[in-house]
Amino acid sequence: MSKAPSEPIILANWGRRFIAWFIDYLFINIILAYIGLESFETKAIPAFLLPQIPGSNISIWSPLSILVFFLYWTLAEWYFGRSIGQLLLNLRLTDLNGRGVTLSASAIQSIGKSIAFPVLPIDCLFGWTYPPCRKARQRLFNKFSNTIVVYLGKPMQTTKQDGYEREA
Repeated sequence: MSKAPSEPIILANWGRRFIAWFIDYLFINIILAYIGLESFETKAIPAFLLPQIPGSNISIWSPLSILVFFLYWTLAEWYFGRSIGQLLLNLRLTDLNGRGVTLSASAIQSIGKSIAFPVLPIDCLFGWTYPPCRKARQRLFNKFSNTIVVYLGKPMQTTKQDGYEREA
């Protein structure tokens, strides 16, 4: 039986979480570009499944890259508790009590941020505006998976609200 953490649970702020997501997004996209996923995808997947921005050769979304992002975040945050971006910014995905997450919880919360367009903005909008999500700084898919993102460092300033300390 796991004990609850002795340190207070400090909810990470939205800015730090966005920067961690963006670091992961850049990191994975660089790897995908290096291995040539886009050229493989345009040959292997029918064009109607790869919509492009009108007047350009830029895909709006990529089914294979969405799958790679989903697997990356699911496995990294389940096994290690954090992705590379989260590691760099002292963040960790936990359950509501500050303990590690299950594989299924990690998979559920990864759905929202893997599909950057259009799901992630909606996912975050719910987190910022929907009161049950807002009180624990959860995106909608964090709420579905009963997970939170905590800050592991010593924040300069915190506020206490709804049973959690929040990084200011």
